[in-house]
Amino acid sequence: MIRTERLILRRWDTSDFEFMAAINADLDIMKYFPSVQDEEQTRQLIEKIEQHFKKYGFGLYAVEPLNFKQCIGFVGLNYTDFKAHFTPACEIGWRLSKEHWGKGYATEAGKEVLKKAFLDFNLDNIVSFTSKINMPSIKVMERLGLKRDLKDDFINPKLPHNHILAPHVLYRLSKAEYINRVTHSHY
Repeated sequence: MIRTERLILRRWDTSDFEFMAAINADLDIMKYFPSVQDEEQTRQLIEKIEQHFKKYGFGLYAVEPLNFKQCIGFVGLNYTDFKAHFTPACEIGWRLSKEHWGKGYATEAGKEVLKKAFLDFNLDNIVSFTSKINMPSIKVMERLGLKRDLKDDFINPKLPHNHILAPHVLYRLSKAEYINRVTHSHY
């Protein structure tokens, strides 16, 4: 479990399924994904997340605001291995209910996840990627201190080449950059 000023990031339990299924079925939330996910796809996603936790000791954490006491989505780490110039890689990602957008939760949780990634899990590099048109997530990546190099942009191989969401940006942060930042600033 990870605790921030306003949030608890924890492993998943059965009571989280209903909330995550609603998030995955929401057209606004899934706007930058190829499609919404039905209940079976959500069940498979949570099972995959739990398998990731068992294998690596970390994953996509269920996020629960201290004043809300319900899962509002996830923030965490996930190994990705689809074929691209930067894979395999460990990705930081998030998906939160739209009622909780604009409150800084993704950034707050993301900062703690990065801290754990580099200091506790001893990872060397973290990436994050999204469609070039997903400005809300790009802003979170930048607030987390991840950096983009234009030459790293890519076409997501999981999508048809001409799909509007296929052109992706890639942001990165190394452990050395993270350590330098936290020792020389008020990150």
